[in-house]
Amino acid sequence: MVKRLLSIIFIGISLFFSSAFAQQNDLRITYDANQGVSGLAGASKVYMYSGAVTSSPSGSWEWIVGSPNLDDGIGQMTSIGNNMWTICIDPMSYYSSGVGGTIPAGTPILAIDMFFRNENGTQMGYNFSGTYIIVDMTTVPPSSNFPGVTPGTCAVGTPETPMKDFVMNNFPNPVKSNTVITYNLKNNADKVVIKVYDVIGQCVKTFRQESQKAGVYKINWNGENDKNTQLKNGLYFYTLEVDGRSIRTNRMIVSH
Repeated sequence: MVKRLLSIIFIGISLFFSSAFAQQNDLRITYDANQGVSGLAGASKVYMYSGAVTSSPSGSWEWIVGSPNLDDGIGQMTSIGNNMWTICIDPMSYYSSGVGGTIPAGTPILAIDMFFRNENGTQMGYNFSGTYIIVDMTTVPPSSNFPGVTPGTCAVGTPETPMKDFVMNNFPNPVKSNTVITYNLKNNADKVVIKVYDVIGQCVKTFRQESQKAGVYKINWNGENDKNTQLKNGLYFYTLEVDGRSIRTNRMIVSH
């Protein structure tokens, strides 16, 4: 009887986290600035200021991305008319790029807390109670506690909204068996090169991409070097070069 009960509990927990993990894909947030406590009707720019929650669906902001008042492009939404705004993000990559650093591998996002603002933070958009809005990521599909925010999925091929000019990261990090390197191009480029270096400065892996348009791109990497053998455990650095100019350097840990 006890074993059966434990088995039922385990299955329940597994199903819960399976549903949570199922939502860690491209996510579209659509915001209606006509609803709730809003000063954003007629705004020329709207930003989503938000944070991912990994402790519990009702927990508070943990992995915060954006600013409450800077016009820096991070979290900027796209107008679709009639005071409606939308943004498309890859939640795990997006929220690993902000305050708090990389979300640990295997950790699902349970909720996303958010409010909206104009470019300098003088006008805000909240729910009907004048507080932040919660998107529950454990439901299928994700659900919102405010009718003015509709979660959905991005159309195939729709790039995520740029997080900032020339951003790059990888997830998961540490790298166990594979990782996804995500980078954002502000402008069209004739040549994009990503190189991985060991701690003594030797280039161990090179990715070359020819003629890419502005947007967000992803490389799925299995952790092998240019000789098709697995990298040894340790610290590595990877760089983004655009048209011969070094743009960004990040670090990753390989831990098989």
